[in-house]
Amino acid sequence: MKNRILILVTTIYALLCNTITAQTPNNETEQSKKTRSVPKHEIGLSIGAFPTIGCFVTPDKGIFPDDPIFSHTEHLKRDNGMYEKMCNFGSYTLNYNYSFNSKHCIGASLSWVGKYIDTYWIYSGDWVHPHPIDTVRGSGWKHYFSLQVNYRQTYYSKNDKISLYWGVYVGVLLCIRDKDILPKETIYVLFGTISNKRYYFAPIMQLNAFGVEFGKKCLFFMELGIGNQGLFKTGIRAKF
Repeated sequence: MKNRILILVTTIYALLCNTITAQTPNNETEQSKKTRSVPKHEIGLSIGAFPTIGCFVTPDKGIFPDDPIFSHTEHLKRDNGMYEKMCNFGSYTLNYNYSFNSKHCIGASLSWVGKYIDTYWIYSGDWVHPHPIDTVRGSGWKHYFSLQVNYRQTYYSKNDKISLYWGVYVGVLLCIRDKDILPKETIYVLFGTISNKRYYFAPIMQLNAFGVEFGKKCLFFMELGIGNQGLFKTGIRAKF
């Protein structure tokens, strides 16, 4: 009797051990698959409205932006016939990100903003900053290229298909301007200068206060923020 009980207990123990041993690798495999399935790399393309190019860092107008923040066009007119027309074509950004986990990622981006200017302007001397009279009549482009590094934090995610996040970009801006829209020399004004440099570098920043993305590997996203990439951005991303 005792031998039968011993054999039964031994058999049950062996079956339990075999079951646990069989399940453990499967669980580990599932966990490994889940870990491997988290995409580490991401490439995105976006378009932004109302980029705040030149705010606080431009050599053109001191502490003021190059052009209006909340408009893609501008038409200044003076009684003496002077005018300046501007058309802002928005911002376009190519971005790469590397994800450490489901919440934190870092990356780099390259952005372009284009503004077309048509102007007839006369700069004359004043008692504060006397300078020679200079007439600018012409049309041309202002090209703004930005190279930035970025950090993004995802603070909410549902089923890996809807995510909320915020992010920040910092980097350097290169502006290239057609000479036909520039004065012949730098003009000194009350709050800075109006530079005649065709090329200049400046620090640049983009703060995305709120972002939402939809999808798992092919995603659509929208962002609200301020900076060289725009007050409102929308685009697509691919994770792999």
